[in-house]
Amino acid sequence: MEARQWVVSRASGGTYSPDCFRLDRRPVPATGKGEILVRTRLLSLDPTHLNWVKLDPSLQFLPIGIGDPMIGTNLGDVIESAHPDFSPGQVVIGTWGWAETALADAAYVRHALPANEMSFEDQLIVTSHIGQAAGGGMFHIGKVKSTDAVLVSGAAGATGSIAAQIAKAAGCFTVGIAGGDAKCRYLIEELGLDGAIDYRAGGLDASIERHFPQGVDLFFDNVGGEILDIVLGRMAPGCRVVICGAIAQYDAGHMGSFDGIKRLPMLIFRQARMEGFVAGQFGTAANAEIIDRLIRLYGEGQLRVRAHVVPFDEMPHSLGLLLTGSNEGKLIARVN
Repeated sequence: MEARQWVVSRASGGTYSPDCFRLDRRPVPATGKGEILVRTRLLSLDPTHLNWVKLDPSLQFLPIGIGDPMIGTNLGDVIESAHPDFSPGQVVIGTWGWAETALADAAYVRHALPANEMSFEDQLIVTSHIGQAAGGGMFHIGKVKSTDAVLVSGAAGATGSIAAQIAKAAGCFTVGIAGGDAKCRYLIEELGLDGAIDYRAGGLDASIERHFPQGVDLFFDNVGGEILDIVLGRMAPGCRVVICGAIAQYDAGHMGSFDGIKRLPMLIFRQARMEGFVAGQFGTAANAEIIDRLIRLYGEGQLRVRAHVVPFDEMPHSLGLLLTGSNEGKLIARVN
């Protein structure tokens, strides 16, 4: 059996372009012990892929090199199984290559919910690494509480939108930062946030001060760069700054070129805390508890998500949308 798959053709060198990938047709290896063969339906495109394709060991957790398939969080149907927990015909979510058909290690795969409980597109947002990042950052790192005044950057994105809705569900005054009128309207009219700030309109510092006259208690950051630096100057005493992402700097090259942060001393003056994290670091039991809470919020109508679905053949081009904020929801590729 052969399958089409997207493989790394070159390192990005810090400036991403679609020719970092090429579409190959390769044989699919035989299913070995503990593995399952999956026919992919949906694939997640994430900011972390922009870092991984730099092929910088300091920016990735998986040994990906030139000629290797890119790896991501995907959803698909089991075709063959050499693991007792999975059977042909079951739908699963997990980690495997950007391929139409691929082998997956069963240790990194779990059963999907029935589609009538939650659409498969929504599951690839709520119950995947996206939900784990938003929930882990808010519940475990930020320790969100009802009295917090919460600010979320990248709030119209996949992770940011969930993080902001977690804060609203907790009873917090919640404001999101996004780019453009349409995304700001989405934050208020559809997600029910208390306010939205268009960073493209200018005057970001004054806008944050207007929304948070007493300062920001909890900042969930997906952007980094200048936005993070401005917020560091608007923290309330005891502020918690949760660093989930830094999309504004992912095209900056190697780690040493990540700059633009000048107000770190404000952490001292505000007795504040800033902590970075990655989805999944909290352990199996904690991750399961995070997902259970998100599923409950979803079922109660307190959590809304939206997907921006692109064709499998357009994955490398579509990945670049994350750098410009041109995506309208969580980027997902569909295999037809």
